[in-house]
Amino acid sequence: MCLLLGGGCVVASAGCGTSPASRFYTLSPTVRSDGVMTATVQPIALVIRSVQLPMEVDRPQIVTRTGENTLQLAEFDRWASPLRDSIPQLIADNLSALLQTDRVAVYPSRPGGSADGEVLVQITRFEGRLGGACALDAQWRVVSNDGRPTVYGRSRLSEIANSNYTSLVATQSRLVGVLSAEIAAAIRAGAR
Repeated sequence: MCLLLGGGCVVASAGCGTSPASRFYTLSPTVRSDGVMTATVQPIALVIRSVQLPMEVDRPQIVTRTGENTLQLAEFDRWASPLRDSIPQLIADNLSALLQTDRVAVYPSRPGGSADGEVLVQITRFEGRLGGACALDAQWRVVSNDGRPTVYGRSRLSEIANSNYTSLVATQSRLVGVLSAEIAAAIRAGAR
């Protein structure tokens, strides 16, 4: 908008304020290796073949549930990397620690040599409420490449988060950690 005052031009700008800075969050492993590898057992080699996510949460903004049929996208609270990339890597990191192996890779990478099996996960629910319940529901299977039967499982997990995004993300990280632990337990049971 330009106002003429005494032959000069004064520009009046609307909304001179700045918008709040975005905050970026990452899921992180909650399972730690004790650093001791079992020397008597050949470490298992796995590929995280696929992790499918609900479309409504696979976006840059952190999505929270606000009601039975409503979601909110946090404009300034965002994922540092796409969930479709970070969740498979998080599962790989957790399984590596839980199974005491450094031979877990995310497809299309390979674990160095041939893989003993592939992990496929379909997450049907990955949501949370600020100051409320976070939930992760998933169906998963581990397909063996050496003739052992395929292992199937279903995980239905829930935990309460505090009322800020840092707590929500930490809670969701723990839920992925529990999912990883259930997959690892099934792999160990199938290996016996």
